[in-house]
Formats: sequence, structure tokens, C-alpha cells
Amino acid sequence: MLKGKVVLLVLYKIWNMEENSPNSPNSIAFSVDAGLIDRLGRELVGRAETAVSELVKNAYDADAKNVEVNFIDSLWSGGTLEIIDDGLGMTFDQLKLGFMTISSTDKVHNPLSSRYNRSRAGKKGIGRFATQRLGKKLTIITQTLESEQALKLTIDWDNYTVDQDISAISNQIDYIPKEKQEGTTLIIKDLREGWSEASIKRIYRYVSDLFQPDYLSDSSQSLNLAKQNDESFKVRFSHIIEGVTYEIASPEKMLFNKNVAVIEGFVDSMGDGFFGVKSEKLNLDDYAIKIQKSDDSSRFDKLKNIHFKAYYFIYNRQEYYLNISQLELKNIYKLSQESSGIRLYRNGFRVLPYGEPKNDWLYFDKRYTFQSGQGNIPLSNRNLFGFVEIIDKEGEMFQETASREGLIENDAFNELTDFLQKAFEAAKGRISEKISLIKKGENSQVDLDDNIDDLPEKKTIEEEFEEVAKEDLNETAKEAIKSIKEKYYEVIEELSMLRILASLGLTIGEFTHEIIQFTPSINGYIAKLYESNENDLKTLELLDNLKKTFANFTSYTSYFNATVSENTSREIKPVLITDVVEYFKKHIKDDLERQNTELTLDSYGYNLYTTPMHISEWSSILYNLYTNSKKAIKRSGNTGKIRIITGEENDKIYLEIHDNGDGIPEENKTRVFNAFFTTSTPAGFDSPSDEKLTGTGLGLKIIKDIIEGYRGIIKIIIPENGYNTCFRIELPKAQKEELEQYDL
Repeated sequence: MLKGKVVLLVLYKIWNMEENSPNSPNSIAFSVDAGLIDRLGRELVGRAETAVSELVKNAYDADAKNVEVNFIDSLWSGGTLEIIDDGLGMTFDQLKLGFMTISSTDKVHNPLSSRYNRSRAGKKGIGRFATQRLGKKLTIITQTLESEQALKLTIDWDNYTVDQDISAISNQIDYIPKEKQEGTTLIIKDLREGWSEASIKRIYRYVSDLFQPDYLSDSSQSLNLAKQNDESFKVRFSHIIEGVTYEIASPEKMLFNKNVAVIEGFVDSMGDGFFGVKSEKLNLDDYAIKIQKSDDSSRFDKLKNIHFKAYYFIYNRQEYYLNISQLELKNIYKLSQESSGIRLYRNGFRVLPYGEPKNDWLYFDKRYTFQSGQGNIPLSNRNLFGFVEIIDKEGEMFQETASREGLIENDAFNELTDFLQKAFEAAKGRISEKISLIKKGENSQVDLDDNIDDLPEKKTIEEEFEEVAKEDLNETAKEAIKSIKEKYYEVIEELSMLRILASLGLTIGEFTHEIIQFTPSINGYIAKLYESNENDLKTLELLDNLKKTFANFTSYTSYFNATVSENTSREIKPVLITDVVEYFKKHIKDDLERQNTELTLDSYGYNLYTTPMHISEWSSILYNLYTNSKKAIKRSGNTGKIRIITGEENDKIYLEIHDNGDGIPEENKTRVFNAFFTTSTPAGFDSPSDEKLTGTGLGLKIIKDIIEGYRGIIKIIIPENGYNTCFRIELPKAQKEELEQYDL
């Protein structure tokens, strides 16, 4: 009898609404077709994982401690799904104004749960559509602690067909005896698709990763965001087949302390970005390294309170690890096939599809393919297990799409991807530096030059390695072979990068050559414009600026053209260091003015000729050192000062370059000459190729190789007062016989 009264009451209210609606000859109101339910179910909830996770989120929001997810006879379509929680339950009004109200605003007005003050997971009001996406029929049984009876609501989604007003369709509600003190049970019958054990495990893995793995920041802890190891919320999955229950076991958890390195970073409340890398095996402990948004702005305007953490692995290289077996490394590699990558958590809850297999939202895989052969370590999604924490309680900067399938790609999202890409690329450089040292085998007694000549010429080096490795050799010989092989591949990697740099050099040479061909014509056109506009003062002012700018441009191109031209000749000769420095200053004069930087030259001595060298090598040396000084000055925010000192001391020609930039930390002074070590922020993914080749950590390494090739040294010394960094180069002085040979 009570059931009938409730149905009549609902029908009366619908009739009353229609009678008092604003529809009249002078007004019209919206109506909703019932077919909208089916469209929303299919379009708002595109994936089964999303549908189940939304229902688990609802249980979390209801302050449940335990949730049971039971797939019953679900191997084929037509099965049943039960989701049982011990949360607060719903009253009649809560059921009506919450679940039965499309896009209800309760979670917007009440962002924290009433009992445990949990941050609400769902705000889009799409939980009801998740049930429609999963099955054809829904039964809700819910009771609160204060209620005397439970409510039972039954919905047949097939009733919501097109060409019907949604308000004309009623759903039966009954009052039944309580099943427990409080909580809600969802029974979804006639499932639209079958669920194998593998698909249930896949959803279980996703739901297990639904909550943030752990607190990264103090603010996430203070805001009571959800996390995986929260003992107050547990989800259990079961597969029930013909009455027999099979509990889905916890997914395999990898031991993160087996990693090669841990990469962490954050953007603080001011928009400043930092990262760090730590590795016991690699003796690496770098932290709070600044990441700049761009050359013009160091801060990320749209980001704040962003944190990330990732565990980095290299497979098939057991020597890079501490305390890891081949089997463990193999198992981790297997796990990487299905659960690696960088996942994203917003306010404690995972956002799909970021971090899913084949999802390359940070373009790691694409960039790794593009950079193939340019580095000595891989950086793809398979190498990383990590997550990003976004705290945005009001949804001001990061908003999920209506379907819960990703974030809206606004300016904040673009800044987030830019920061993460640069941080991981910079971390890769730090790891590359340390692994390069391992590959060099500095403690090995075997020298590549002493062994490489013994290899037969008729076979490739790779074939010889394989054949020699099969022979019955003692341990010392095997270690020698291994050392030679590692050094050989290291040389191959370095040559690969040098080929790329050489290619860039050829491109510059061709470009400057072509520019020089056009220079007379352009100057001629400028002269004609002067003649035809001699009475137009405004145009003449613009022409003056154009002429000056073009002169600066041709100055740069002529400098590079001269460098390339010198390099085409393999002749070496003593170099007068004072002339080289004066020539260099002349060609960077305009750049110094733009940078508001003062460059002073001081020389102590005369006829400061170095040992015979290629003049183009000095162009590379000076330009690299000048570029480093520019970057350091920009980071410091100081008005730039650079001082170059040349002189003679103990039969050595020396050059010192001082700058007032941000200096080099003591712990980095022994590392700056290592390959791949850099303090520069990497270029963004979409940057031009030439920008990607700057800041690679190879500049000082190349300078060192050049200088040591002439039996010289480069080192960092204590700078003079008013300066923060000084590089000193010492090279043998040209002998009298050498000067006579070249008529100097």
C-alpha cells in the first residue's frame, strides 16, 4: 500500500509541475527527451574502467570503509555486478535530490564528506550514467544509521527510450527491512558485456591505482587527500561463478627501492619549478635544481603546488643496480609492459588515460624515437613508474572533461607538460653523466688503444666480440674483453652525437654562405630606399634601424663563415691568442649591448702564440665559454660583467674568462666537464632541432677534449673580486722553431 502511495505521490508532483510550468502562449520551457539517458551513458562514460571507478568513488565520498565489488556469472553478457559499501547510506531526500537529479550540485556545495572530512572525488554527477553504461537494470538498496527501514529503488534503463519526456517515466521505490545498520548496495543486472577474469583484474588494477600512491607534499596531507595505503578505505574484488567465489588477488607490486634512480620535482606556490635525482649506485644526489619556463620567464605562471615522483629503470643492464637479481629485473620489465608510465592524480584521485599503456601524454616515447642514438640512456614510458600530484581544490586551473577521460588542455595543462618534459630530460642528463663514467671504466687496467689493434680486420668488431666471448678464457681475459666492448660502444655513442653536431655545422656553413651571396643586393636595396625617401624622416629612422640590424646579422654570419672556412683547411699553425680574443669581441659587440653586458680584455705579455692549432677550434672554445657566461648571468639577474685575461706563465699561454653569473656550486666543479652534465634547462619538445642540441652537456666536454689534445688543461679557479666564476685554460707556448716555420 505504501509503495503505491509513493508512486502516486511522484506522479502527482510530475502532473503538478506540468500544470504550473511556464509554457503558455507567451513563454516556453525546455523539455528533456528520455533518450538522453542512453546517450549520456555511452558518451560520458566511454570505458568500463571509468564506470566502475566512478561507483567506487561514490562509495568513498559516502565515507565507506569497505567496498565489495562482485562480478556474478559475468563471463558473458547478461551477468550481474554488485557494489556493496558500508558508507552513510541515503535518505529519501538524498536519493531524490542526489542520485535522481541529473548533474546534482551537492558535492559542489559540500566538498568534504560529513564523517571523515574526505575530499570529494566526484563532482560531475555522472555516477548514475556509469550504472547505465554497465547494465540494463539497476537496483539500489540504501539505509542510514537513523532510518528504521531501507529504501529500494528499481530502474529499468530500457524504459528511457527516445520520443518520451524524461519526467513522465517513474521508477518504483519500496521501503524494506534494513539489511545492515548503514550503507548502500548497487545491483546492476543484465550486464551489457562479458567480464573475463583478465578484464576483472584489469579493472582491479585500475581501481587499486585510483588513489594517489602516497603523499608527496605537506599540503596534500593537510587536505586529507586519498592515498593508496589509507587503511580506512579498502576495496575487495570477487568473481563469482555458479556460486563459487574467487577473490581477485592484489596486483603484483614492484619493489621501487630496486630502481636505478629516483626522480622528483615540484612547482612551488610562486610558480618556481625544481627537480632532483637520487641514486645510490650512481653516487648521485642532486636536488632543488631550477627548471625555467623559457629564456624570457623563469616562472610557470599557471602552475603551483605541483609535485611528481618517478622510479627509473634500465633493463638488461644489471651492473647499474644495487642488490637486484636478473630474475627481479626481468619481472620488473614484464610489469612495465602493462603498468609503467607517469600517472596523474588530481586532488588525490587518478585521472585517465594518463599513464595507461600506449598513452604517451608527455611524448617520452616520441622524443626517445626522435633522439635515437643521441644519448647513452633510454627515456621512454617503459623506463618509468611514477605519478604527478595536482592540488586544485576549486578546479580553477585543471578541469576534467565531462567524460572523466583526461583534463581540458588549457594553458595550465600545457605548462604542466612542459615542466615535466624539461625536468625528466634534465634528470636524464644527470643520469647520463654518471653512467658515462661507469662505461668509461676508469678503474679498469685495460686500455682501448692497447687492445683494439689486436682485433682481426676481416671481421666486424661486433662479430669478433661474439666469437671471443665463446672461447674458454680466464676471468682476467674475459674482463678485458668486456671492458673493450663497453669502451667501443661508448665511442660509437659519442661519434653519433658528433655526427649530429657536424651536420649542424655543415648546415650553418651552407646558410652563412648563401647569406653572404645576398648581402650586396640587400645593401643595394637599402641604399635605393634611402634615395627615394630622403625627405621622409620617419621612414629614414626605420631604414637606419633596418641597416643597423642587418649589419649585426651579417657580422654574425661573417664570423661563422670565417670559422667554417678556416676549418675546411686542415692546416694548423701557432695562434696569437690576443688577436683571436679581439676578433671574437668585435663580432659579439652587438650581442653584448642587447644583453647589457660589459666585456673587458686584459693581456699580460706580448707575442702570446699558442702551440699550433686550428683557428676554428678557438671559435668553438670562446663561443661555448661566452654562452655559458651569458646563461649564468641571466640566471643571477645581475647586470652582466665578463673579463677575459690572457698572458704567459711558466712557458704556458693562459686564458681566463671571469663572469658575475650565479656561480658553480662546489659539488659541481668536478662534474661540469663530464659528458651530458648540464645546469641548463632542456629545450621543450616542440623546440627547433638546433635548440635541442644546445644545453646537452657536451660543450665543456668538447672544449676539454680540444685542449687536452694539445697537451693543455682547463680548470675552474677562484675568480677575482666582483666575479663568481672563472675558467682558466693553459696551453703550451709556441716554440721558436714553430714560429720560424710559419714566418711569425
